[in-house]
Parts: sequence; structure tokens; C-alpha cells
Amino acid sequence: MTAPTNLSSSRPTGDSVVAAHVPPGGAEPAAPSEPLHRMPGRRPPVAPSADPAAGSPVFPARLFDRPSGVFVYGTSRAIVNLTLFTFATHANPGFHWVEIGSKSEAHARSEPVRLGWIPPDRLWLVDPPEVLRPDTASARLPIFDMIRSDEPSDTIRHILDFLRLPDQSQRIIGSQLPNGRPGVVAVTNAHRAEGTIPPDDVPAILSVHRNAGFSVMVGYPDFAGPARDLFDFVFRIQGIDEQPADWKKVQLVCEKGITAGPLRDLRPLRLEEIPILAEVLSRARPSS
Repeated sequence: MTAPTNLSSSRPTGDSVVAAHVPPGGAEPAAPSEPLHRMPGRRPPVAPSADPAAGSPVFPARLFDRPSGVFVYGTSRAIVNLTLFTFATHANPGFHWVEIGSKSEAHARSEPVRLGWIPPDRLWLVDPPEVLRPDTASARLPIFDMIRSDEPSDTIRHILDFLRLPDQSQRIIGSQLPNGRPGVVAVTNAHRAEGTIPPDDVPAILSVHRNAGFSVMVGYPDFAGPARDLFDFVFRIQGIDEQPADWKKVQLVCEKGITAGPLRDLRPLRLEEIPILAEVLSRARPSS
């Protein structure tokens, strides 16, 4: 496993943003004082969230107060990212934002990074996407020299799956302190990692994060394939052109995970009718 380097880089996004850039072959911590990654134990169930959005008429409480896999997709990158930001914020304001893309890439004015809404110490820039590929070599380490011989098989499998995670993911999981809410990793531009992470590896990745008390929330600004069905919640953004300026006309459809309320049975709901989304979108890009 590669030793981490204590470096940081600037990301020009209108206002300068200092980010933890992940270069080829390694990962960089958000700050020099960040603790080294460690294998977390299984965390107890998280207490119900006090957030008013949890258990609202639109979203079930388990979307925010339990470690879950959440998939948001649609053709408007800005609206997908703002929806992802909203979910992550309400699940845990201390979420980590992992963005797949080049350091020099331009952002739309209405995206969370460009708006300065992502704290620099929790912004991870991943380039190239291959950095996220599970590390098969790490899973072949002689772990039986490091653990008890009578460890249950599911514990051993959990350790192996954790070791296969990229260095950046291990550091995020290992640095999370219990605060009564699940940790959150929000991954944007996930379409760029297609072909890098085999679909067969996704269940193990989600399981490791759940066992560590984390939700994985993925933003996919494109038409999504069957891999989305591996997640607990699947949301589709739909509308004519799906332009950020016209967000009030855009609809949210829950394809999986919600069986009651206004989003049940694939029923579309306009974003302006969902208070937590309307509040964020109106701040990001007021409707003309």
C-alpha cells in the first residue's frame, strides 16, 4: 500500500479553493494534521437524526439517519450535484466531497465547489479515475500474521474488503469521529469512473462503508446503467433540458427505496415542491 504524502494543491474555481488533490499513484490528506488511515471496527446503529428533513412527508428517515447507498442521476451535472449536496448536508454536515475530474476543469457557477460550499479540508479531487480502482494487491497481504486465528470469516472478509479500498477512501473512513450520525462520502462525476470500478466490486465497497457507519452518495450526470440497482436509494432528475436556471420545472423521481409518500411508485415531484431541495437550488441559481 502506498505511503501517503503530505501535500495539497489549489483549485481555481472562481475563488481559490485549497483541495486534497489525489494524483496518480497516491492520495493526499486534506491537511497535514489529518490522522493516518486505520481499519475501523463495526460501528453500532446510528441514533435517529434530529434533522427536520428526516422523516419528512417526502423522504423517509432512513435516507438520512442510517448508512445507505444513494444514487442520483440525470443529464444536468449542476442539478445532480446540488441534489447530492442537499442529501449529504442533511445526512451529515461533516460530509466528504469526492470529485472525479481534472484540476483545471471549469465548474458551472451554480455548482457547490464553485459556490464555495465545500470546505477545503473535505474536498477531494480525484484524477485520473483509475486511482479509485480497488487494490487487489493489498488484499493479498499476509493479514493472518496480524489477526487472531479464530476471527469469524465475515470479519476477515470485512478487513480484506477494506484493504482493497483506495488509499483516499481508507483515510476518509479512518478519520471519521462518531457524532451520532452516519458519515457521508459524496462522489460526483461518477460516470467518469465507469469501466474503472467493476460492477461486481460495488457491493463490497458499499458494505465496507456501511459497516464503518458511512453512507455513500453518488452523483452520476448522465444516463445510468443497471449498476444503479446496487444502491438502496435511486433518484432520477428529469425535465426539459434540465437547465439550472429552470430548476423549478425539473422533477425528481425515486426509482428505488421509497414506498410511501409523494415519491412512491415512480411518481415525479417538482423540485420546487421539495423544501430541502428548493432551498438549496434557490440559493445556488435563482429562477429567472
